Amino acid sequence: MALNTYAALKTAIANWLNRSDLSDEIADDFIKLTEADFNSKLRIRQMEQIDTITIDSETETVPTGFISVRSFYILSSSTKYPLEYITPHNLFEIRGGSRSGRPRSYTIEADNETEQFRFGPSPDTTYTGYLSYYKNFESLSSSSANSSNYILSNHPGIYLYGSLYHASNFIGGIDPEQKQNWLQMYIAALERCENNDKQDNYGGAPVTQRTDVQTDLSFYRRK
Repeated sequence: MALNTYAALKTAIANWLNRSDLSDEIADDFIKLTEADFNSKLRIRQMEQIDTITIDSETETVPTGFISVRSFYILSSSTKYPLEYITPHNLFEIRGGSRSGRPRSYTIEADNETEQFRFGPSPDTTYTGYLSYYKNFESLSSSSANSSNYILSNHPGIYLYGSLYHASNFIGGIDPEQKQNWLQMYIAALERCENNDKQDNYGGAPVTQRTDVQTDLSFYRRK
């Protein structure tokens, strides 16, 4: 059976666990935990998104699925003006009363658990911002529009072994060696996804492992 749809994934997880009674947990817990996990760790090209943002007030809500900024600039009169990220504290310090103008800096803060950009100085007119950022993959669901995504189509092992590993923390009686095998296969699938992305990004040239930016799998390796 091809493991390329949400329904097929749920069936495969149930078969591997030999548990047909966990359909709700598979959908609501194990798969969603895996999605949250790989979205927090992977940074690959398929997660890159470019949006335009209308900047006409001091704060603007971040896009849906936003993870982190890659680059951010304002285009005004055919000139690019990069926006510099500064901490919320530093932006508060330099805002200075009611001063307004073309925004030069931004920060990211939360307002009642909703993330938003805050700009400094406050815009004196309407500007168009160009935001390049990393975005979460869409969650799988039973709807035809979300029955698959890039990860499931190209790296189904991430979903399968990640879900099995999370299930093993829920189900009693799983052999510890089996649990460790699923964890290692999940880690290997994540690393394979990253390595494939790096090779594609550099046109097949030999890839040198970066030490400054990499997926942090240390949490799993301590298990």
